[in-house]
Amino acid sequence: MSLSSTPGAQIDSSGSNQHTQSENTARSPAHSLTLLASISIFTFAVCYFRSFIFPSVPLLPGGDAIGFANAATRILAGQLPYRDYLQVVPPGTDLTYALLLREFGLHTWIPNIVMATLAAIVALLITLISMRVMQGISAALPGLFLVGFLLPESLDGTHHWFSTVTALLALLVLLGGDTFPRVAAAGALCGVTACFTQTKGAAILAAFVVYLIWKANRGSDPSRDWVRHCLLLSGAAAGIFAVVNAYFVWAVGLRQWWYCIVIFPLRYYPTPAINNWRILAYDFGWRTGLSRWIAYPFVYASVPFTCIVFLMSTRRRWKDKTEPWPELVLIALTGFFMFLAIAQSPSLKRLGSVGSPAMVLLAWMLRHPGRVTRLIRAGLIIAALMMALITPVRTQLRWHASLDLPGGRTAFEDKMQYQEYSWALEHTRPGQFFFGMPMYLPFHLRNPGPVDGLDASEYTRPEQVAALVQGLEAHQVPLMILPSEEKYPLASGLPSNHLAPFRDYLCQNYQRTSIFANGDELWQRRDAAVPLARCALETVR
Repeated sequence: MSLSSTPGAQIDSSGSNQHTQSENTARSPAHSLTLLASISIFTFAVCYFRSFIFPSVPLLPGGDAIGFANAATRILAGQLPYRDYLQVVPPGTDLTYALLLREFGLHTWIPNIVMATLAAIVALLITLISMRVMQGISAALPGLFLVGFLLPESLDGTHHWFSTVTALLALLVLLGGDTFPRVAAAGALCGVTACFTQTKGAAILAAFVVYLIWKANRGSDPSRDWVRHCLLLSGAAAGIFAVVNAYFVWAVGLRQWWYCIVIFPLRYYPTPAINNWRILAYDFGWRTGLSRWIAYPFVYASVPFTCIVFLMSTRRRWKDKTEPWPELVLIALTGFFMFLAIAQSPSLKRLGSVGSPAMVLLAWMLRHPGRVTRLIRAGLIIAALMMALITPVRTQLRWHASLDLPGGRTAFEDKMQYQEYSWALEHTRPGQFFFGMPMYLPFHLRNPGPVDGLDASEYTRPEQVAALVQGLEAHQVPLMILPSEEKYPLASGLPSNHLAPFRDYLCQNYQRTSIFANGDELWQRRDAAVPLARCALETVR
């Protein structure tokens, strides 16, 4: 694909000589490379300074990324997903983190640098995609919207972002044409996408099939080719997915693998409030300041609806040869189907990870002339720059403290969390079995059960609770640090709450000795050989 040849450059929105000269300059390879490098470096820098204290101390990683890092430590210890611990997505993310941890060590900086790198790659890819349909400053806008609006609330290096990278690569390949090699490569990338997020892989595969059928009906393809294209696309995707997952199917059994990958996500994953449509209200309540009043409305308005609005408003113009309609329709279909992959639980974090195609279309629509359009465009640029720059600056300037943990020197922004981790640093040792708060990677601790945490809903299954109790007993786990029961009630009386065996075992074998300032509870095994020191924060009498 040539960076200097772009279908979208056929239209001159202003008609002026100055604009034409600018467009011709934008076509130069040097200008394109400068734009690509600038948006990628800017994105990486913004994410880096949001998750590292200058020059190189990582903030304590959180979110779901720490869960995947914990899973990776299990793989390095010889365990397998689906058999030894619960995992509801294919093994791509676990394996990637395991490779990084094996090569670089069990360090807390790895999830943070992974997210910054993924964000920079996504910015690079959507800028390349934008160059297929736009020129000049418009091609940089999707990357700016990404770093300003989508990333601030979705900076979490999970399977969502890994699969977005491969999905955008597949889109970029297919934008270059639907020759058989390109269709095969796009299908293979759909399979790789599914190895990170099964629903997104299936979604973009469906989007590409719809596109190939649409293009054939439009008359630009020989009618005998589109069927073979779709079969090749689907076959390549299925082949890659089968190869990557074959070992795990063999190791844990097809039934268990199918249960974890298909049955559990469909039946039990949506039961917590944060995994269904109720997340809209929770998301708004959790956000504060600019995030609540700028990022929240922008993301929830643009990501779900931009692709739909584009398809509905432009369909009468698709026979017009002055715009790159096939490329634009492919981008819109990809964005729409990527949204469908997370529509069951459209959190701000998940929407941010699938919103890149929508940002391309939004930038394309804002490039057209008109006073109102120019005002909206200018306002979004200013808001995006403000959102991108304010948070890193605040991260560097506000209070923080550091601890030399087994996982490396790590910074904390929360004083109460700093106190809790300071206590744990004095009373745990690497390799020790532990259950509760996500301290496994920072302290090199080991989890005796199949789950990292408990939920008082159908999400935590009875067999998982039984396996956890069995692991706690087998390894005589000396202490647990559990969230406050106000957050995760161990007893609710509801049929969906399966935590009774854990609660009974906890009360019989452990004593709650202290409560940390943030509400987390310290539980010490009653028959521990050496009593633990109290937290000196709040003592339970």
